[in-house]
Amino acid sequence: METTKEPQNHECNICKRKKKHISATKWCRDCTEAYCDDCCDTHSFITSLTNHKVVNIKSIQTNEDEIDLCKISDACPVHSSKVIEAYCFDHLQFCCVLCVTYQHRQCKDVQAIEDITSKKDDSCSFESSLTEIQSGTEKLLQAQKNEKITLRKSFSNTESIVIDSVNSAKRQLDSLLMSFSKELKMMEEKYQGDIDSKLDIFEKLLNNIIELLRITTCIRSYGSKTHFFIHLRKSKKELISEIEKSVELLCKTSVVKTAVDIEKALHRLMEVKQVGEVLITEEKKEFVTEYIGILIYQSLLHTSTVFPYLKLIKRKLVHELSGYDIFGGLCISDQTIALCCKSTSSPGSPPCNLILVDASTGKVTYQCYISDDPKGLAYDTLNKTLYISSSAGYIYSLKCDQPIMQPRQITHTRTQYYGGICLKDNFLYANVGTEIKKMNLNQNNELQAIFSISNSKSNAPSGFNALTIDYKNDRLIHASENSNVKSTSLDGKEIFSSFMPGITSLVFNSNGFVYAVEKKGYVSVITEDGKQQKSVLYKCDKIKDLRDIWFDKSENSLFICGNEYVELYDVAY
Repeated sequence: METTKEPQNHECNICKRKKKHISATKWCRDCTEAYCDDCCDTHSFITSLTNHKVVNIKSIQTNEDEIDLCKISDACPVHSSKVIEAYCFDHLQFCCVLCVTYQHRQCKDVQAIEDITSKKDDSCSFESSLTEIQSGTEKLLQAQKNEKITLRKSFSNTESIVIDSVNSAKRQLDSLLMSFSKELKMMEEKYQGDIDSKLDIFEKLLNNIIELLRITTCIRSYGSKTHFFIHLRKSKKELISEIEKSVELLCKTSVVKTAVDIEKALHRLMEVKQVGEVLITEEKKEFVTEYIGILIYQSLLHTSTVFPYLKLIKRKLVHELSGYDIFGGLCISDQTIALCCKSTSSPGSPPCNLILVDASTGKVTYQCYISDDPKGLAYDTLNKTLYISSSAGYIYSLKCDQPIMQPRQITHTRTQYYGGICLKDNFLYANVGTEIKKMNLNQNNELQAIFSISNSKSNAPSGFNALTIDYKNDRLIHASENSNVKSTSLDGKEIFSSFMPGITSLVFNSNGFVYAVEKKGYVSVITEDGKQQKSVLYKCDKIKDLRDIWFDKSENSLFICGNEYVELYDVAY
């Protein structure tokens, strides 16, 4: 995109083809060509062109944003004598008729620009995406500035502690103090330099986004749909490349705190060889995770870019339920967790196998008994209803917004549930034996088989809760035979299969990652396309036998349960 402060003279396209050089006075938004007065009169007499929108070319050259829309060329990038007439979505390339005929005739998704612009208008959605990214970038930039200030204060405090300690010691510490201060300054400059680099990158990114938003708004207002489509595709490709470079730098570890260990040095004053050791503390930065989530959701950042940096950081032990085995859980609000469990204590103890827990304090706020062991949980946020599957073949519902909450049986089958249930569009999906079944909750009908997850009629997958919904792509993800994690369409058509033994539970987040827990303690992540996987946790703090895994509402934190514990981990890049 080129901008200019002085209007430029454009020649009439028709006259130019006749090898005449006459200045243009009109611009046709539909033909995307400039005309002189005579050629414009001819253009207006042609019946098929009478509805075309023709404007004074000066109004385009001197619009308030000083953007010359005539500079958006519709010439084919390969065959300069031809105009762009189609777009290949397989290769993300503009095409003329020759490109379509020779280079893209085998491609599956090649569409005429006229058809694309008549069916779909991405202008508002693209500007909305830019606005959201602008907001996220501004927040990120401010957070980086705050981090710089915090870092400076932290280093300053560290130096003050050391200086105070040294001033109270003997004169021979003066040389060590000078040495330490020099080393500390060098470290501060190094880490401050790292943050300055990030600030420069994201200040540049923010300015580019603001400028792109301004240009896009103008083109949508003054340009044709072809203008906007060409600008949209070119700009988005450039923006994605710039964002990937920025995020790669962003994912590098940042220093958030400094400290110094001087106590031993003071006790062994005469043996000291250095004044102290600077301790660097690294922490998860939530604003980084949230910003990356925005970019992935807007399809401006591919998950493979941040996949190598993905990790889990232990935050705390949320809950300990002594005398019970916890089989599954989920968040029904920001503050409340639902857990299903089985008593392991002596006979005669008060039974409760469905409980609600305060996520911040770990205290039980509600408990009830279901006649058979619950295995899987699903929650309907809109209707505030919890659904529970059980080992004896029952499914229960529990209205969580009632003063008195009482589980109600809604269906039963002779086949044992192996656990997992999930919800989508008023349908409940469940692992039933060797099959995935569903039922319409509005009609309260029985579960109907959709497809089989095992070739054997007797061997079902061992996962208790290994079934989840990928709402982003409208598909199921579940455990299958031969230790595979499979992604299938809602009617059972396989999309990908990834080998992962011992899976007990799966969960998918909107950033495009599948999180899976193995019974022996591993937590692994699979990319959205199933092509990459990695382990992000090799063992929990307390849990030995992992049973279930789920996200909080923000999807920035991951809960893991098993044995009598629930632990909380932060997702970080």
